[in-house]
Amino acid sequence: MIWGRRPVLEALKAGRPCQRLLVAQGSHGPAIDEIFALAKEAGVPFDMQDRLLLDRAAGPQHQGVIAYLAARAYASYEEVLIRLDPRVPFLVFLDGIKDPHNLGAIIRSACAVGADAVVIQERGAAGLTGAAARASAGAVEHLPVCRVNNLGRALALAREAGLWITGLAPDGKHPFTAVDYRGPCALVVGSEGTGMRRLVREGCDFVVQIPMGRAQLGSFNASVAAGLVLYEVFRQRHSPRS
Repeated sequence: MIWGRRPVLEALKAGRPCQRLLVAQGSHGPAIDEIFALAKEAGVPFDMQDRLLLDRAAGPQHQGVIAYLAARAYASYEEVLIRLDPRVPFLVFLDGIKDPHNLGAIIRSACAVGADAVVIQERGAAGLTGAAARASAGAVEHLPVCRVNNLGRALALAREAGLWITGLAPDGKHPFTAVDYRGPCALVVGSEGTGMRRLVREGCDFVVQIPMGRAQLGSFNASVAAGLVLYEVFRQRHSPRS
């Protein structure tokens, strides 16, 4: 189940198998009109329901529409590695991100800057729930998300494929702008509370930090921190070499 106008619209545009739509009575607007048109074109049944029913199903943030989809399939990590462009691959690894809103926001940012895939761990972390899909604003339909049993092993395979791996931590040795991201690379973002686990950190070639104007405030939110570094990767890759 996913909800929100943009996530549902992107799912329909991407051809995701949709079993049923629930639309709150009185919902209107261009996005709703487009959702109706795509649903009719694909033969997806939809029911007009009281808004309270949608509130009970998904909470008050559904924006008037809920879609019941076939389970979102995770991409195969091995297949992602095989299909990478060996010249400029870029992967994003998440070590224990537990908040689905942070997960969705990071997926959205990773998709926006052109990452090849996001890799998450199977246990102890958020998965592709409705909340994560909504927070991604539809990006989960356009960017492969892989789920692996052993993130350390996944990093080792990425290194074997020629990627340089940069981890993000508050006590990193270098500012995040000091690393050259223009070649094959990967970024590792740790969990909201404890950061990267020891073995994951040891699997990184570099560990960087984001300088803070007021250190007493701790560090940035995980999705904000990821967004800053992701944009630096994008900036370097799209700036002319000096």
